[in-house]
Amino acid sequence: MAHDFDRLLDPASIAVVGIGARPSGPARRIVANLLSLGYEGALYPINPKYETILDRKCYPSLEAISAPVDLAIISVPAVNVPDMLRRGAALGIRNYMIISSGFAEVGGEGHALEAELKEIAAQNELLIMGANCAGSINFHGRKHLSFTAVFEGDEFKAGPVAYIGQSGAMGPIFYSMAVKQGIGFSHIISSGNETTHGLTDFVEYLVDDPNTKVIVAYAEQLKNGRCLLELGRKAKAVGKHIVVFKSARASAGARAAISHTGSMAGNDAICSALFRRTGIVKVRTLEELVSVCKLLLATRPLPTGRRTAILAISGGTAVIAADLVEESGFAVPRLHPDTRERLKEWLPEFASFDNPIDVTSGLFYRPDKFAKVLECLTEDPGIDQLVVFGAYKHAIGQALAEASAKVLADCPKYSVAAWISGGPEVARYFTDVGVPYFDNFAQCFEALNLIVPADEGAKAEVKSDGGHAAPADPQQEVLTEDVVKAQLKTFGVAVLDEVVASSAGQAADAARKVGFPVALKVISPDIPHRAKVGGVALGLHSEDAVATEFDRMLARVRERVPGATVDSVVVQKMVAPGPELFLGMSHDPSFGRVLTFGLGGILTEALQQISFAPLPVSLDDARQLVKAVPAVKALLSFNPGAEDALAQVIARVSDWCVSKGEALKELDLNPVMLDEGRPVLIDGLAVVHHAETAPVPAAAHS
Repeated sequence: MAHDFDRLLDPASIAVVGIGARPSGPARRIVANLLSLGYEGALYPINPKYETILDRKCYPSLEAISAPVDLAIISVPAVNVPDMLRRGAALGIRNYMIISSGFAEVGGEGHALEAELKEIAAQNELLIMGANCAGSINFHGRKHLSFTAVFEGDEFKAGPVAYIGQSGAMGPIFYSMAVKQGIGFSHIISSGNETTHGLTDFVEYLVDDPNTKVIVAYAEQLKNGRCLLELGRKAKAVGKHIVVFKSARASAGARAAISHTGSMAGNDAICSALFRRTGIVKVRTLEELVSVCKLLLATRPLPTGRRTAILAISGGTAVIAADLVEESGFAVPRLHPDTRERLKEWLPEFASFDNPIDVTSGLFYRPDKFAKVLECLTEDPGIDQLVVFGAYKHAIGQALAEASAKVLADCPKYSVAAWISGGPEVARYFTDVGVPYFDNFAQCFEALNLIVPADEGAKAEVKSDGGHAAPADPQQEVLTEDVVKAQLKTFGVAVLDEVVASSAGQAADAARKVGFPVALKVISPDIPHRAKVGGVALGLHSEDAVATEFDRMLARVRERVPGATVDSVVVQKMVAPGPELFLGMSHDPSFGRVLTFGLGGILTEALQQISFAPLPVSLDDARQLVKAVPAVKALLSFNPGAEDALAQVIARVSDWCVSKGEALKELDLNPVMLDEGRPVLIDGLAVVHHAETAPVPAAAHS
């Protein structure tokens, strides 16, 4: 296959069937484009009406050519295309680009015509690009085999990005946007109706192409999705990336796709989920596509986690950056103590010594110190990626950019620059050292969110910071599940039968007492999210299974979270599967302590079906909280009396929160479930800040 695709995309001899004298004709424009780039191969325009076209000898037919032909470009009425394929195949021509339309995309007789093309191709082992395609462009080979006018006013820029798409116009549009961001291309390929060879065939070829690093596929429908998933794995293994711009996600788009290519669009939700598993990046807009390509073309390996260090030139940009980072699903962790200590040498004493870093006006005119601060961040063991936020293209802005770029040039960690109003003068400093550059803060993190898988972010949360545990806050106390439940039980909140066990034997005895099946959950104030580190086991049905899992769980958790206190587990009776609800409390700087209620389990963040109420929450307030979440109200409708019982639980939890006073900073009860129609607390965690050692608040940034 490789040999045929080489001749299809990089032909040494080309026949163009159906070329005319009209300048706007697609076949004539292909020849004009080829000649404009100095094509030196054999070129055979075919039309019996003319002796020459574009100063080239014109041939009356394919049979009149006495030399081998690598590629035949067909631009004749659809009804005549089958005959041209048969005649070409008889002459030994195996590769075809059919730019004629009027096949499956128009329905009716078009389907029959395309079926005939497939039959001829199968009988003669032909490779067809199209039908109904816009051709291809080989940038490194300087072969413009397309009728598009993509380069009018644009630079012909070769590079490492390849585009293959089921839309002829999308490739040139993407190119015109990307080239303005300094992105070069290896190929633009229009697959059209994909009569014999489609998107995945071209992707497979490009995975092996030495000139291509990022493969962009525009897909309205996937005929061979499983093959694309395998290619995603293969590309990742060789250090390349596949990006899919999947359209036809909604019903109207799907209808348009049918009329465009003559094929049905698939389920977008399934497509998204499977792509994530195989390392394929999926985008929704051309803007996302350009941004993602910039990130994937960086000279550093992609980040494996979501812990982000931010260096900003002002407090305002630092706050904006921190918001965007966390809203995009990334973490802004505290810096390592050694890093904070090193920063004292370079930052003014009134500056922030933690993440995000605001260098203040004291360093705005000191590019040398700005660079030293950035250097400290590059060496922090608890950081996966760095983002430098700046502004302005005047002399000072350029000096800061130049100083930053010099540091990042030698930094092995993934780095990005987001610089408002920087312009090409600033962009050049970063792009020259392989650091992606953005002039839009939001686009930067929207794109990063697409290339760093969410599961990788979860792993980053639990791995140790280079072997250094974060120092514990002496004023903060974590109330573990067993403590929270015991206290809430005194306020009338129902909990499941459970026992705390500190040995395998105790766990087995406890399981027998509470009744099988049981769940085991490790107890540790150092591990708030136990499931992520293997600290939860469900559905254990025997004493032997419980004893064995106790030993395995403690060993597993101690290995994954070194230094954490791990001595015991909760042995808990399990309830029948059912609706999972969430109840929590947090401290809002504007409204004080606020109670949150909604769907629980994995749906808490995914669906955002939640409601809020400031403390204290009365029984009537609690009823309103329940009614404010439509999904919960619908779920409870199957359990008479559950809605009012749940409102009572919410009110009692509010009473407990009030009793704890301002020291209670966080509460997370997730999930609350129904056990035979009765709300019961399954899991819980709270954070208390002791008032007697509370720190003096820092001055707010204004």
